Amino acid sequence: MTISQISIWNRALGFLGTRSVASERENTPEALQCRLYWDSARRQVLRDFPWNFAQRRAWLARVPLPDGFAHEFRFAYALPDNCLKAHEVRHEGISARPFCLARNEAGDASLLATDAARALLLYTEDVQSSRLFDDLFAHMLARKLAALIAVPLLKNNSQKVSELEQLYAQSLPQARQATASEQRSRQLPDAWLEAR
Repeated sequence: MTISQISIWNRALGFLGTRSVASERENTPEALQCRLYWDSARRQVLRDFPWNFAQRRAWLARVPLPDGFAHEFRFAYALPDNCLKAHEVRHEGISARPFCLARNEAGDASLLATDAARALLLYTEDVQSSRLFDDLFAHMLARKLAALIAVPLLKNNSQKVSELEQLYAQSLPQARQATASEQRSRQLPDAWLEAR
């Protein structure tokens, strides 16, 4: 079954106990608030957890290292399009390296500074198509959206907002457990043991 944006909106509205919407273009208060908070809620949920369907890997293209970073890092790289959250940088695709995110000299683009001479980035992509969402993510997104739209729709019912935020936070461990059961990391050799 394909997950639609409108089904997630209606799930969120169901958590609030308000009426549902039939179209994303409706001019009802419910549809207006869902439209207003949709992208923010989606990006927040994507950033809160490394969802399997949104994980990507990319070799990075080198750019000039901005002033002030040379004392800590040797290289700078452009971030991939739609990179929402950087998780790990690997030198030559193998060993993890420290990194930080920054802006270029002009201030118009984000970049990644690291000491990896050939950097592979593991990151969360800003997935916008609801057809790519899995069921657990859709459920979490509906909870986050409900928490964000509760204030304007329920006229500052702080108890309900708090309850929705708590339900969202309590669901994150379930997401971690589900994701952990769907992947197995390859064990890299222990450098200390190899040196012996």
